[in-house]
Amino acid sequence: MLRRVFFALRYLGRPRWDTGRPPPEVVACAAGRPAGRALDIGCGTGASAVHLAGAGWKVTGIDFIPLAITRARRRARTAGVEVDFRVGSVPEFAGIHGPFDLALDVGCLHTLDGTARPRYRAALARLLAPGAVLLIFAFTSPRAPGIPPGTLERLLAGDFRLAERRIDGDGHAAWYTFTREVSPGEKA
Repeated sequence: MLRRVFFALRYLGRPRWDTGRPPPEVVACAAGRPAGRALDIGCGTGASAVHLAGAGWKVTGIDFIPLAITRARRRARTAGVEVDFRVGSVPEFAGIHGPFDLALDVGCLHTLDGTARPRYRAALARLLAPGAVLLIFAFTSPRAPGIPPGTLERLLAGDFRLAERRIDGDGHAAWYTFTREVSPGEKA
């Protein structure tokens, strides 16, 4: 409840994390693969989702703040692209159906408490296609919000394989690229 209030209050103005542009890591990740279906987790005002849609991706964005989704829909209309923006809660992902080829999480997972994180992993294992890419940005502090290096890898182990981890210069945040593993009986 407090988490929702904190974010809702931030969106009454312009949150400091809302630059209006997709992060260069998102742009590079998407540019390196053929367009498919993408899921933007905690999409905020939709900068990354709109960029992906403009590059030919079929995008679904989810955020639990209605005002952020209203702004995201406006951004998509202005850009002349279609994005399926949804008000919803992570890790439930109610009404969202895969498979997705790419999932972005730029600052959502690290805000979830320890009881929600295993549900997040299970939902993404269900929603992402075998071989899909999961790009995550997270603060690395062991205090909230944050996920220390190694903890994220352990959380996702079994369903996802770490392809790359880049910790920023001051050690306070990292970009992680995971690949959805192929389970027995699945086709890549």
